[in-house]
Amino acid sequence: MSKPVDVLSPLYPNHIRPVANASHIGYEIFGFAPHWTLDKLDNVDFNVLTTLAYFGVPVLADGNLDTSSRGYEVFKSNNATELFNKAHNHGTRIQLTLTQMEAGMTEKFLSNKDAQSRTIDQAVNEVSARGIDGINVDFEYFGSNGEKYRQDFTNFVANLTLALHQRVPGSKVSVALYASAAISPRIYDISSLSKTSDQIFMMAYDFAGTKADIVAPTSPLYGAQDGSYWYDISTAVDDFLTQMPCNKLVLGLPWYGYNYPVYSPGNNALTQKGYYVSSRVRTKRGYKIVRRFVSPPPSLATTYAQLQQIGFPGEGFTTGWDDKGQVGWVAYKQNGVWRMAYQEDTRSLAIKYDFAKQKNLGGVGIWALGFEGDANDFWALLREKFSAPVSADASVIR
Repeated sequence: MSKPVDVLSPLYPNHIRPVANASHIGYEIFGFAPHWTLDKLDNVDFNVLTTLAYFGVPVLADGNLDTSSRGYEVFKSNNATELFNKAHNHGTRIQLTLTQMEAGMTEKFLSNKDAQSRTIDQAVNEVSARGIDGINVDFEYFGSNGEKYRQDFTNFVANLTLALHQRVPGSKVSVALYASAAISPRIYDISSLSKTSDQIFMMAYDFAGTKADIVAPTSPLYGAQDGSYWYDISTAVDDFLTQMPCNKLVLGLPWYGYNYPVYSPGNNALTQKGYYVSSRVRTKRGYKIVRRFVSPPPSLATTYAQLQQIGFPGEGFTTGWDDKGQVGWVAYKQNGVWRMAYQEDTRSLAIKYDFAKQKNLGGVGIWALGFEGDANDFWALLREKFSAPVSADASVIR
């Protein structure tokens, strides 16, 4: 366990703000750094990354930051200080992510103005004392009363943004939103949030989760228009852009996938729920045949690095490509059971980065830093797609 840092000693004087690397010609490259990956970030290219969002510190229903959480402990650690200093030395901004993941807790919080004020005070104090550059708000609400609390959430974000801007000049507030927020708003008023905050991070992933009956891409680019998928990135972006300016939208993409047990791999493969095996069992009267249901290993979220480490033994290894989702998949046998995973790689990410540029979006995002392992090609691709050409006098042009 790292020794906590002195919270009264900022990383650098508050009047000195890091400047995003000019080589990115205005594009945001925004990466979340979960507290559990902080020892896996040696591969991060801070010459490419413009914003690192530390994830995260939970907000309790009464508005207090959860200072007993592992996320808070790591945020105050020397390991985090080293990471933040490294980021600042390369001009990368740092945001503190505030999280709430329980609907009931969110509803209590949004019903209580004192709780919201408490969070704002504490969060702004943490950012100021830590010498970092902003706040990301990631309240993932799946409750049924979203409309009742929508204005309250907008007001909270507006007040937080105002307070942080006043206390920490040059700071930014971003808000993480589900890709489905335009068609299922819940507590999220996209138009208002885009006006009251500095940036919207679209979580363009988890279009399919661990309980899917049919294997589908985690982050399909297309497929909704013909009914192949219930929704897709392209449609979500178009829906968002009817409510907000394109330059404030960051397209967040996954550096992970879901690894499913399937009966047979391929596009639209059925996930395997289990199978029966028969065995001959001795009884007092002789023998009988007993059938037993065997559940395969469950579907699991799998980072890009974890998928590569499997090594893909020779038994049945195969690959494929989904033209609608614009993403590839791999499949292999493990203990006699087929496993299949859609996984973003440089081919699929290149297509989606080009899409973001075609839509004139503010940039692209990553969930999450460290998931790539030692794959330098992910960072090389970001440099290729978003670095600026430089003229003879070394000035950046767009």
